[in-house]
Amino acid sequence: DRQRNLLNCPFLVERGQRVEPEPFELRRGFTAEVVRTRQALVINEQLAERAAELGSDIVPGTEDASSYLGVPMIAGDDILGVIDLQNLDHENAFSEADVSLLTTLASSLSVALENARLFDETKRLLEETERRAAELQKISDVGQMLVGELDPERIYEDMGDKLREVFDAQAVAIIAYDREADLMTWRYLMEKGVRLYPPPITPSGFSGHILKTRQPLMINEDMERIAAEYGSTVVAGEFPKSWLGVPLLMGGEARGVITLENMDREHAFSEDDLRLLTTLSLNMSVALENARLFDQTKRLLKETDQRAAELQIINSVQQGLASKLDAQAIYDLVGDKIRDIFDAQAVSIATYDLVARMIHPQYGIEKGVRFVDEPGPIMSGGIAEHLMRTREPLLINQVTEESVAEFGGMQIVPGTEAPRSMLFVPMVVGSEVRGVISLQNIDHENAFSESDVRLLTTLASSMSVALENVRLFDETKRLLRETDQRAAELQIINSVQQGLASKLDAQAIYDLVGDKIRDIFDAQAVSIATYDLVARMVRP
Repeated sequence: DRQRNLLNCPFLVERGQRVEPEPFELRRGFTAEVVRTRQALVINEQLAERAAELGSDIVPGTEDASSYLGVPMIAGDDILGVIDLQNLDHENAFSEADVSLLTTLASSLSVALENARLFDETKRLLEETERRAAELQKISDVGQMLVGELDPERIYEDMGDKLREVFDAQAVAIIAYDREADLMTWRYLMEKGVRLYPPPITPSGFSGHILKTRQPLMINEDMERIAAEYGSTVVAGEFPKSWLGVPLLMGGEARGVITLENMDREHAFSEDDLRLLTTLSLNMSVALENARLFDQTKRLLKETDQRAAELQIINSVQQGLASKLDAQAIYDLVGDKIRDIFDAQAVSIATYDLVARMIHPQYGIEKGVRFVDEPGPIMSGGIAEHLMRTREPLLINQVTEESVAEFGGMQIVPGTEAPRSMLFVPMVVGSEVRGVISLQNIDHENAFSESDVRLLTTLASSMSVALENVRLFDETKRLLRETDQRAAELQIINSVQQGLASKLDAQAIYDLVGDKIRDIFDAQAVSIATYDLVARMVRP
């Protein structure tokens, strides 16, 4: 065991009796010498002196030997272990023929073990691919179910029913959290086929912990003790033996919790379940957020004619975004629409690389002329860092040295004019600020109103959702391509292994593998050669 530097003895027989020693550390001794040199070791006399020289101890429960023969088991560049023979009765027990024969047997065993390992690895990859494909299918099913659904109650009901189908859980709950009232309300709770309606409560127990930390929580054993630690009690129904919960995150805030409970057994939930439930909760969060935005949109429609005009603009942008699956097309669409709507001579859209702390311009126009700005760093204490920290719009309607001093002063893009009014709205995805939309009026101060802030914020939110959809779509395509590639690779491996399994002639194996390699790779020449290390010859 190379990682832990341990020796294991899966087979040890002495004088016809099976011995099963515990694994021990590989330090010194005959076996360590074989591993180190990767060569056969023969000791036919004065074994005690050689044992002392190499620091070799006998395995507990075995006798001292008079002769020793050990050969390495090698697969490729890795040494898998050692086969050793010991004669307990007399010296000079092993000949060169014994060394040769045992070396050949060790080589055969190494190939067999490597084939077994590759077979297990192939099965594991197949199972992992199938499991990931099943997860992607479930995610796709939920996405199709939620797409276009703008009724929150329908979202809760459909999602709850779908979770009961997908997971091994007798109880499924979806909890909404009202931050202002500080109350948790069960929007869906089904236990063993019975619908339950517990009253709202203040956050507590497992769900309260998730709302506070915004992190998933999985408990698979010792439930009563852990429940007591968290102050968690049974709201309705039975006490579970396994529990899994994930937050519903919207705009970086925990707006609810999804919980699964298994009443029958411990260890009912796996890391795969946690990953899948987290992904489904994100889909539901987006659907609920879309539903919330839609309700807000309807409310805005009823308020004033001005709001009606704003909504018309939002709808037109969203309709355009719905057909876009290319990030630059989204930037251009939103940038051109903003230029038409607002009293701004300059419009810019930029994205943030949070890891590299860089700002990447994606769209820029001033007085009808497109300009290209170069990427630049996110300055400490600058406007970008302020937006990342607050995640709130920044309106400066009177641009003076004093008004921008707290942001490190004014940086003017070469070839553009200094503004007199500025509005910056962050593009927020989850809890992160991924970019900014900026409006600038060069002619006069106080150019932007609170309604401009509200409208641009809504457009930034829509744009952020669209860009996240593009990212998720690209990620889904990448995963599908990766899955297809892995399946193709496994098919190739399986076909080669099936062919090799029927070959007992070395040349037939070279021909089979060579022909397969020629079919697979983009190469006009393929060669396989062996090395005769003794004669120092290459044999094609």
